[in-house]
Amino acid sequence: MTHFHTVANLRSEEGEIIDNQMTFITVELAKFNKQVADIESDLEKLVYTMKTLHTTEPTQYPAFWNEEWLKRAIDELDTRKMTPEERAYFARVTAANAEAVKAEKQKIREAVEKKEVESITKALKGGKLSVEEIAEYNGTSIDVVLEIQRRIAGV
Repeated sequence: MTHFHTVANLRSEEGEIIDNQMTFITVELAKFNKQVADIESDLEKLVYTMKTLHTTEPTQYPAFWNEEWLKRAIDELDTRKMTPEERAYFARVTAANAEAVKAEKQKIREAVEKKEVESITKALKGGKLSVEEIAEYNGTSIDVVLEIQRRIAGV
């Protein structure tokens, strides 16, 4: 296998490491020829990303590009090549998307809560289960069931 990277430290004339906190890693992208199926380490994932990101079609993204640390790196690379106007637009779109996701999550929470209230109401009106059983069956607290019971009674 061809080695595609070198790890180096600064050394004195006597061969002693001058500073063990400073390490240099040199990557030779031209020597990296692994296929996606053969990539195992995080270093290989990163080098593959560096070598192919600009030429890969969105439908061909390798699965490991969904790993959080690589997604952040790719996003950073994408925003660095933007003009200030493009970055501002990107920030606005990202904020709008975040708000849309937040609103959608709220709708889902409300739908789940509505379904829960309907289920509890139906169980209370059926009169066959205790408040404790209804709470357990619906995965909620007894207080929630009692509150819905008070609403039904008009109290």
